[in-house]
Amino acid sequence: MKLALTLIATGLIILVLFSLFWFFSPNFSGNFEPPRVITVRAYLDNQCSVSDDVFVLSVPEKNRSAVFRGGVATMRLPEGTKIQLAVSSAYPAFRYDDIPQEVAPTVTLVADCSVSPRMKSIFGSMKEQFDK
Repeated sequence: MKLALTLIATGLIILVLFSLFWFFSPNFSGNFEPPRVITVRAYLDNQCSVSDDVFVLSVPEKNRSAVFRGGVATMRLPEGTKIQLAVSSAYPAFRYDDIPQEVAPTVTLVADCSVSPRMKSIFGSMKEQFDK
């Protein structure tokens, strides 16, 4: 009898723990719907001395890109996806390192060849830290 009560109590504890895990875990709590797909319209602010056709809108995690036509590139992507400015494969000698940013319906990507975007980010972080 004592063994049966212990097994029942253990089973109830496991059931409660599993239920709590199911409820609080984002992957298991019924959140199975895929991310909403939005149309992203990216505007190019080209401050470089090269033509706009050098740049493309890049989605590294999906291995996709879109060209800028009239300074605008359009792509349908799931929310939470990261995009960045990149160089067209037609210009392999040119390199541009941009910082990825989350998609939004309207985004402006700035091509500034005077200073690397990564260096701007580093200097901005240092300025914030030491200006306190």
